[in-house]
Amino acid sequence: MLKSKLLFSIAIPLILLPVSCKLKQTDSVYKKKTNSYPNQITFNAAGQNPEGIAFDYSKNNFYLSAINKEPKIVAVSLNGIATVFSNTSTGSSMSSFGLEVDFKNNRLLACENDKLSGNLAIYNLISGNLQHSIALTPLLTNKMSHQVNDVAVSLSSDIYVTGRLEDVIYKVNSNLQPTIFFEKEGFSKPNGIVAHPDGYLLVSYSNAHSQLVKIPLSNPEEATIIELKEFEGFDGMLLNEKNNIVGVSFAADQNKDYYVRELISTDNWISATVVHSKKINKSTTIAQVAPNTYYAINQDWSNKKTENWTLEKVTF
Repeated sequence: MLKSKLLFSIAIPLILLPVSCKLKQTDSVYKKKTNSYPNQITFNAAGQNPEGIAFDYSKNNFYLSAINKEPKIVAVSLNGIATVFSNTSTGSSMSSFGLEVDFKNNRLLACENDKLSGNLAIYNLISGNLQHSIALTPLLTNKMSHQVNDVAVSLSSDIYVTGRLEDVIYKVNSNLQPTIFFEKEGFSKPNGIVAHPDGYLLVSYSNAHSQLVKIPLSNPEEATIIELKEFEGFDGMLLNEKNNIVGVSFAADQNKDYYVRELISTDNWISATVVHSKKINKSTTIAQVAPNTYYAINQDWSNKKTENWTLEKVTF
């Protein structure tokens, strides 16, 4: 999700909710009309520097991470009111990156980093209390840099986390035991990740030669590169209600423009095609609030003390 900016060394009425893992929710029905969502949501959170975003359908609010020194995950309403969500009694100073709402298990999953370790943090979705902080990078003894970056949860409640600088994908099983799930020569800089309900991961390896990769959960060694023309890589991405990928471009095009693109596959992700594309301001990731209604974070990495942040609505 985050590129190489930060390196650590040593609803439409009666619409059923999406069924894909990245947007997996309860079976509730929501009645909010798509055209009632604002074109922009601006909120005040001084120095927040949000890198990850997730949307909570049960509360109609977003969660935004923070890559500053004393991060607080904030909840932001559709009206732009920001309140602190995360509650850590340990006084953690880890920076937070990718986020994922896991409704099935009533938790918010967060990728967190400091100079010593990259962790998976698990927060209670109701109280915001930190329930678990699982160290992932100590599993690696031969890596000098780390950045746990994005996170997805499978239907069986296993959690998968991209280690962008480590070139690995971690797995945390339903008993919260961490392991290295996937590491293979030639696959570098894993970034955005989603868990497809048919039993595989879709991962954007975002670098100078970006690739979209399909990794079977039952046999990760059978990972394959998805055929896709002119893929600039995705930073954050999700599966929508059609099980299409919607992602934010990792790199600007030749005109220095950034895009949200929707990919479709008709052959079980052997290949994929861009079906929609829309230019946006520079962003790291995206969340879906309703069918064909998304919000991307507008980023300004030049000023870490920025007070106001904007979520930009995207429709195709």
